[in-house]
This record gives sequence, C-alpha cells and structure tokens, in this order.
Amino acid sequence: MDATEQASPMTRSSDRVMQAAPLDRPDEFVRAVAALSGVTPLVEGMQGYIGRNDNWRVPTADAGDLFVKRLRGEERQVEARMNRLLAFQELIATHPQREAKAVPFYGADRSQSLLVFGHLPESRTASDLLGSDEFTPDLAHRLGRVLGEVHQLPKVPVDIKEFIDGKALTAFYALSPEDYANCSGGEVEAWAMLQHDKELVQALERLRSLSADAGTTATHCDIRLDQFLLAGDDVYVIDWEEFRYSDPARDVGGFVGEFLHHAAARMFAELDVEAGLSPGAAHEAILAAGELQMEKIRSHIARFWEGYQELAEVDSSLEVRATGYAGWHFFDRLLAGAVHGARLTAAERGMAGIGRNALTQPERFAPTIGLQRG
Repeated sequence: MDATEQASPMTRSSDRVMQAAPLDRPDEFVRAVAALSGVTPLVEGMQGYIGRNDNWRVPTADAGDLFVKRLRGEERQVEARMNRLLAFQELIATHPQREAKAVPFYGADRSQSLLVFGHLPESRTASDLLGSDEFTPDLAHRLGRVLGEVHQLPKVPVDIKEFIDGKALTAFYALSPEDYANCSGGEVEAWAMLQHDKELVQALERLRSLSADAGTTATHCDIRLDQFLLAGDDVYVIDWEEFRYSDPARDVGGFVGEFLHHAAARMFAELDVEAGLSPGAAHEAILAAGELQMEKIRSHIARFWEGYQELAEVDSSLEVRATGYAGWHFFDRLLAGAVHGARLTAAERGMAGIGRNALTQPERFAPTIGLQRG
C-alpha cells in the first residue's frame, strides 16, 4: 500500500515530455548504455520524461531509439526495485506471454542504477485513451485477459524480499516528528483524516489480513492505466519495479480503482449544483451525477472482469479484496497529490469519501461497480 505516485516512464503524452537535463558524467553514461545495448547512444538528442526516476528517450547512431531509466531513491529502495524488475525480466524471458508483448530489454548496470529498453514509438497509454473517451469495453476485456495471463505465470525461486517502509507501517496511527515536519499542509490534513477515522483504519487492517491469507500469484503491484502501452495491435505492460508474488487482488483493484477515480474526478469537475438548493436536494443532485458517471464506466469494469476470469484462477473472495484495493487507490492518489498542496480541496475530500465506501463496504460495493460472478 505505497502512497508514492510512480509515473510511467514510457508515456507518450506531450505534457510528460521535457528537454533532458545535462548528464553529470556523460562519458560514463554513453559507455554503460553502449555496453548494454550494443549501439552508440547520442546524448545530444536525448529527450526526458517526467517521473520519479530519470527517464530518457535516447537516439542512437546505429539503430532505433532506446529508452533508458535511472532508478532514484534511497539505496535500499533502489536495490529492491532493481531486484524485482530483473526478477521479472528473467521470468518473462523464459515464459513469454500470448496476450501481451514484452518491451525489448537490453540489460542493467547496477553500479549506475541504469536500465536499458527498446523505445516504443507512436505508443499510447490506456490512461490517454480513457481521458480522450477512446477506451472501449472491448479494450477493457483484452486488458483483463492480459492481467489474467500475468497472474498465471509460474512461481520461480527469486530473491525479491519485501521492502518495509517504516512510515507506511505507522502513519495510520501517528506521524513521527520528522515526517510531520516534512509534510505539506495537504499531507497533514490527509493523514489526519485517515488517522481519525477508526472504521477506515479497521477496514485497512482487515484488507491487509485478508490479503495476507490469500493465495499468491505473480503480481505487478503498481497497476495503473498508464502502465499499459498500446502500439498498433500490440499491448505492453511496463514498470515492473514492484513485481513480487502477492495477492492478485492488488492488481485487479488497481485497474478498477483507476476507472472509479476517473469517474469520480469527472463527476466533481462537471458538477453544477444550483445555488439555493436544500442540503437534501444538493445531496440528491450529487448522487445523480455520480450514478451518471458510474454508468459510463461500469461496462468497462465488467468486461475487464470477464476477460480476467477467462484466464486467471479466481478465489471466492477476490472481487471483495479487489474492491477494497480499488478504494485504497483513492487514498493513494489523495496522498500523492497532497504533497503539492497547502490544503485539501472539497473535491479531494469528496473523492476520499468514495474510496472510503469501497474500503469499508466492499461486499456491497463490488457488484455495484461491475465485479460480480457470472
């Protein structure tokens, strides 16, 4: 349940592209990338992408462009993320998928925390398609099959220990003085809202317990719509730095949570409650607006769930746990956005309420959003 926003490295949206910052040691960078890829990178033409890591599109003198990532963060975190990603690359190299293609991977340089991939020209993320109303229920069905196939990958003996973030374990009860001092005003409000809601904290503890008792599969553990790239007829799933064997509901909930968050954000953006309405009438207007947006995405979630069940083994309570994780997705996004704000907005608080309903009442919420057995 990481509250850190992790941006996709291969997103094609123009608002994520920027001029590449000068390299500290360009000669070392060139040698490392050339050694891994077998081609000569041209640093003068590099293009950067916004994200928590250093991400670049790197042209070459000999072939097509490369995508190069340098992992950033505390040393233990970088090592853990590197190990997970390399474990997945090793797994997928011996167990190729039918529903999705693997991005060409050239290798890693641990000394520089570098990873080198092939660049995917003219690709779009599923998030882009949803935002432009081009994401169809049939595409949702296909991505359900993609994720279902991932969850059927065999278990192999890999050393991908869980990295425990001390703040994540304790912040639901109290922030340390150091964490409090480093929080923005928006973060302080968000954590206070969580800590003072005992029913919500109990729901999170219940979800963690249910998840710990569930069967494990190969899981992405950071599924968002911008982790799905589409290039022509091909689908790619990227950013495997959180890969591990875990509860598959984490991935299903991440996918569903993206749709729910999109619907809620659009509802609040388009909401126009007439001045002078009584509180009861205003509440009814908000509910009607929410149902309108829910109706637009319910078929997508249902079709995704159908596709997923066609390939994955689904236990008796997976949809309930997935609904809980979909609810957590709202708080994940809330905490990520609060880093940049002095106060929480009314819309952010309202969206947190939607996430709370999914977390505290997942059995009732699951069929409402399209997660029900045939």
